[in-house]
Amino acid sequence: AAAGYSVKAAVEDSAAQAKLAKTLQNVVNATDAQISATEKSISAMSMQYAVADDELRPALASLVLGTQNLATANTALTLAMDVAAGTGTDLQTVSDALSKAYGGNYKALKQLSPQLYSMIKDGASLDEVMAELSRTFGGSAAAAANTAEGKFKRLNIALGEAAEAVGAALLPAIEAVLPYLTKFATWAQDHVGTLMAVGTAIAAIATALIGFKAAQLLANAVTVVTTALNWSL
Repeated sequence: AAAGYSVKAAVEDSAAQAKLAKTLQNVVNATDAQISATEKSISAMSMQYAVADDELRPALASLVLGTQNLATANTALTLAMDVAAGTGTDLQTVSDALSKAYGGNYKALKQLSPQLYSMIKDGASLDEVMAELSRTFGGSAAAAANTAEGKFKRLNIALGEAAEAVGAALLPAIEAVLPYLTKFATWAQDHVGTLMAVGTAIAAIATALIGFKAAQLLANAVTVVTTALNWSL
């Protein structure tokens, strides 16, 4: 069961990495080296701020789409974590709002931080808006990570990463037998009747064996009792 959970976690993590990598390649023409560096950065931020990597990747992807620049998106991701921790809003919602702001749409940001309303209404620039968010929420993510709750989140993240590492180690063996399992699944789909007949036969044999074993145990018990009675007489 543990191995199955680990493999599932590793498969899901690999798919999330591939999805982010594709976004980086398509939007900012990221190289393999940049993608690798991004994954290392995500791992470091995950432990530093007690935010799971499966939250960080889609948040970064959203910011890359909005900023069209990987360095700017990474900076914005740190701010997004601060705003999320300071407002109690989920990271994806905050990241989407920041992404839209980089495109000139401040509506979602005004809902997250009402104090920005008058600034935006008065024509504040993007830099001024981001600076105000940093002033208001800067350091919130780090502070939250150092609470008891944050430390427990860090522990869960570390355990999750360990499970993914175990699953990643098992993946080659799983991938080696997948073609055979796929073939069997296809065969089973086309031969349901045969499979049911085999299952019924196995069940009947198992039932017979259980009955035989029960009878054998009963016979042994009778023998023991009879012997005991004979000795007592």
